[in-house]
Amino acid sequence: MKVRGLLAHIDSFAPFSLAEEWDNSGLLAGSYNAEVRKVAVCLDAVSEAVIEASNQGCNVLVTHHPLIFRPMKRLTDDSEQGRTLREAIRRDVNIIAAHTNWDKAPGGVNDTLAALLGLAETESLADFGVVGVLRKPESAEAFMKRVMSAWGLSHIDCYGHTEEIMRAALCGGSGAEFWREALHKKADIYLTADMKYHEIADAVNEGLAIGLINHGEMERAAIPELARKISECGTETVILDVKALPSPLRM
Repeated sequence: MKVRGLLAHIDSFAPFSLAEEWDNSGLLAGSYNAEVRKVAVCLDAVSEAVIEASNQGCNVLVTHHPLIFRPMKRLTDDSEQGRTLREAIRRDVNIIAAHTNWDKAPGGVNDTLAALLGLAETESLADFGVVGVLRKPESAEAFMKRVMSAWGLSHIDCYGHTEEIMRAALCGGSGAEFWREALHKKADIYLTADMKYHEIADAVNEGLAIGLINHGEMERAAIPELARKISECGTETVILDVKALPSPLRM
């Protein structure tokens, strides 16, 4: 299989047409005609991931977050982006991003996160997120513990007060703008990342509890499913435990 064939396979379960206009998914470094030997999958395209992929015999690295997001003015090793591209060229590693197309795809990031929590009767939240019903009512404390275990999180910051959680909304990554829709869809709690102080305060004052999660940790929970879907084309696929940022230290 060539890289163009791998891209077609990814497009079959996470259509690149779903990607947001501002996004940069697809082949970001390499050749469409390169033969795929082995694929590595991880969250972030960093130099360490390229090196580890190469060391494991992979000549394709598929990441969720795009390596190139804004226009580059120079390709040097004085930035992580530059170092990553230089390593990719040096080691002949092709880099593909499946970003907002994987976020929004059926069975993608948000559906995977919802499935890990066992949410039922799910519906879309602003095309990105998911709203669903728990199997049975849970206290906020019990629910948060279960979320941490299901998604492999180091912590959650919970804001607001709710006696019982029965309906939950979530958006993997930066979902601050969707809290009002979560409230409109009668969620008891909204799980996401990157909300600002006043956004959290507004949501809580409107009666919506917020579970604020580390961006990378939240989305990393869906990487195994991305790797599984990629492997369905028959190519050997490995998951890299490489992080752009380490888990935060709670003081």
